[in-house]
Amino acid sequence: MIIRCLNSAVKLSVFVATALFLSLSIAQACTRVGLPAGASQIVPTKNLNQSLFNQAVLSEVNYVRCKAGIGPVKLAGGLINVAGTHAAWMASKSHLSHKSTIRGQSSVKERVLASGLRVRRGSENIGNVPRYQFGGSTRIRIKSNSRCEFTTTSGKVIAPHSYATLASQIVDMWMNSPGHRKNVLDRHATSVGHAIDFDARASHCGQYYLAQNFAG
Repeated sequence: MIIRCLNSAVKLSVFVATALFLSLSIAQACTRVGLPAGASQIVPTKNLNQSLFNQAVLSEVNYVRCKAGIGPVKLAGGLINVAGTHAAWMASKSHLSHKSTIRGQSSVKERVLASGLRVRRGSENIGNVPRYQFGGSTRIRIKSNSRCEFTTTSGKVIAPHSYATLASQIVDMWMNSPGHRKNVLDRHATSVGHAIDFDARASHCGQYYLAQNFAG
């Protein structure tokens, strides 16, 4: 009896080790596919490039899905449109919420259905990010708020976000929140759409409002 238990334990250990090795191999093989060259451009405050933003976020989303062993999602125009409506509403109200006053798109369910896709399920992630790359724990020093000049306490200049850094920060924020992470890693999700809008009234030279809708 003891020998059999020890043998079973050894076989289980080998299986676990093999599974871990395969998981590591899959994670190491994942890359940020589709990140456009233009993603290094600074995100403006007007005439935002929604296509460039979508490609940058999609690259980050599919990267983390790949590391989790989950297939990629694809962009859907209908989801991009409803996400755009909601991002614009949030920016106009300076308010982060899954509810809005837009007729026919006032809830997550209504927005997903308004996308025009034939879906069985849908979800939404939202967020707001400062225009400048302050980060979650970065301590900033305001040199000139009127000229949008900020540095770290050590004197390093803090730059405004590019499409790539903004996409990376928002996906990282979502992945560090259980509910948002669940949506990003939903195995049933096949389509996604993202959108961004700017609120110039926010402190420290404004902030971006972002919306992401999944469907499957």
